Amino acid sequence: MSIAHSDAPGNKPERSDFLRALYGNAPDDLYIELRCIHPTTANARSLWSKVGDKSSLTTAFKRATALNGDGYGVYFAPCLRQTKSGKADAAALLPALWVDLDCDDDSARRATALEKLYAFNPPPSAIIDSGGGLHAYWLLKESIPLIDEA
Repeated sequence: MSIAHSDAPGNKPERSDFLRALYGNAPDDLYIELRCIHPTTANARSLWSKVGDKSSLTTAFKRATALNGDGYGVYFAPCLRQTKSGKADAAALLPALWVDLDCDDDSARRATALEKLYAFNPPPSAIIDSGGGLHAYWLLKESIPLIDEA
């Protein structure tokens, strides 16, 4: 599944479309973390929800939206977690490959980055404007489990 990207007016996929494409087949008991960091105080707040808990997920996104309105940057790692830990060893599922392109509010740099993403083969499944740059995602046909049973 992919999310079409276009600069056409009105073509702004909803957050739920992106999350469904990214996590639609993920086990309900894995965690997503929304990390909210204030740019001047460096105060960080982590908001957690199991991907299958719609009520908790809605609450986490509402809280993140409120913190964003208070000046916090909102971040997430595409890998779902087996526990409420932001450490790499808690990563449980890889649903996509991704790249973060920082453009630092430079419109020429952003245009060049977008042009290169459109020309890339295979093209990204989704391109998200992060505010300070672009995030490109290549959704995998099947998510890769990262838990080593051994």
